[in-house]
Amino acid sequence: MGSRIRFTSAIQVFQTYPDLQEELEPPAGDISPQDYTLEILKGEDPYAAILFFAHVLPKREAVWWGLRCVTGLDQNKTAEDLSMLELVTAWVQDEDEEARLSVQAAVDEFKGEGPSLWIGRAASLSGGSISPNPEFRVDTLPHLTAVCANGAVQLAVGALGPGVREEAIADCITAGISFAEGGSMPVVLAKQQAAV
Repeated sequence: MGSRIRFTSAIQVFQTYPDLQEELEPPAGDISPQDYTLEILKGEDPYAAILFFAHVLPKREAVWWGLRCVTGLDQNKTAEDLSMLELVTAWVQDEDEEARLSVQAAVDEFKGEGPSLWIGRAASLSGGSISPNPEFRVDTLPHLTAVCANGAVQLAVGALGPGVREEAIADCITAGISFAEGGSMPVVLAKQQAAV
């Protein structure tokens, strides 16, 4: 499979999502989204690489990337979390309005707060109308899926031990770039989990 990345240069990401400039400095020169993500990863704030990369992929792929990171990194999943992850998986596989509405209903009823809720929000805000009134359509803003996918991965990474976080970020990014370039997206495990 070919590239899933919808931009040929990192600057196009900033042009498509101008609000991103409030959080990140655009690149000075012409650089690919993948290379810019890796450049950010090596900088002072590796968490910023998650934020940028969440904006690089199309919505469905961004949700799948975030879902695979959350699935492996969130070590405190409840039954409610597992149910949400199943619904999001179904949406990624079907990507139809019925599946999105199922995720939206679960988000509305969700009792907890954490990575699973945020990846649910990413899927539920991927399209359709967010209005509860079917006769009054309110389209979602185009950047919300990326913002929520970023939130999901950041929360999952942030809950890990300090010695594991940076490696988990790097693993999410390198697996994500491989996926973006046409590979499969594995479940990303924290190294302390992988040894179990």
